[in-house]
Amino acid sequence: RRRGAALAAGPPTLAGPTCTYTNVPVEGTPPGISIHNISTQVRACVAAHFAGRRSNQRDGVVHVLSRHTTTALTINEDESRLREDIIAFLERLAPSDLPYRHNDLHLRPASDEDRAAIDRNWMSRGKGTLEDFMAQEPRNAHSHLLAMTLGQTQSIPVVGGELALGQWQSVLMIELDGPRDRTVGVQVMDEQ
Repeated sequence: RRRGAALAAGPPTLAGPTCTYTNVPVEGTPPGISIHNISTQVRACVAAHFAGRRSNQRDGVVHVLSRHTTTALTINEDESRLREDIIAFLERLAPSDLPYRHNDLHLRPASDEDRAAIDRNWMSRGKGTLEDFMAQEPRNAHSHLLAMTLGQTQSIPVVGGELALGQWQSVLMIELDGPRDRTVGVQVMDEQ
C-alpha cells in the first residue's frame, strides 16, 4: 500500500468554518450612562445562525462587538440596583466634569492625522464641513476612557445552540455617552 493512501483514509473532513454577522440596533439610549441587556438579541442571532441545519452540530462561538468608541460590553448580572451601582461606580471612575484635553474643542484638530481622520470619517462621507463636525462634537473624553477600561468585545462559547453563560449572567451593552442610537455587531461562528 502507498503511504498517501493511509493518509487519505479516515473520518470525513469537516466542511469548514461558517459564520454569520448581524448588526443589532440599540436605539434611543437615555442621556449619560445607561445599561442595556442585549442577551435576547444575541440569542436570536445564534438561533438564526443554526436554523435549518441538517446536522446536530450546534457548537461554536459568538463574538459581540461594540461598534462605537463610547460604548462598552460586559457580561454580568442584570439587576436594577446593581445597574445603579455600576453607573455610580463609573461616574466616580471617570467624572465627566474633569478637565480632559479631548474636551478642548477649540484646540482641535490638533494634528494633520486628526484632520485626516475627520475628513475620512465625516467630510468625505458627505456629513458636512469641519465646522459642522466641531459644532456637533460632544465633550465626552470620560466616555472614551471608560469604554477603553471596560472593553468593547465579548466572546461567548455556544454549546448545543445556547450561550454558555452562567445562571445570572447577561450580555450588557453599556452606553457611556447617551442619548444615542447604537449598533452592536454579533458574529456567530462554527464548523460544519
